[in-house]
Amino acid sequence: MTTQRTQPSHDDPVVAATDITGSVLSEKVGREALGLLLLSFGVLGVLGALGALHWTAGLSAALIGLCVSGVLIRRTSTRRWQQDAGAIGAFSGYAGQTAVLFYLLPPLGWLAVSALVAAVGFWISSAEGA
Repeated sequence: MTTQRTQPSHDDPVVAATDITGSVLSEKVGREALGLLLLSFGVLGVLGALGALHWTAGLSAALIGLCVSGVLIRRTSTRRWQQDAGAIGAFSGYAGQTAVLFYLLPPLGWLAVSALVAAVGFWISSAEGA
């Protein structure tokens, strides 16, 4: 008498995550890679379209995206070097955007600098002292 073994289901997330030799993991990796590729082409298209309208529009969108992604990386990372990289990205995006604003209209540049100074002052004054 032979016994039957049940085959693992590909719908089971525990089995799918541990199945390195099967096709479920490669399907997930392929889907993730395709999603990232489409995302990058979409962002590139948006920046290209904004750049076709005016070069400062495309550059501003890229710099604002760099600043926002730096802030998000800084807030969600646990390792020190990742937090530092996020801070560098956020500062680079903000400094670049401030330079673009100074080029377009100097009062807008001064507005960006003043907003940064006010934000730092608010952050320092509202932090709980030791």
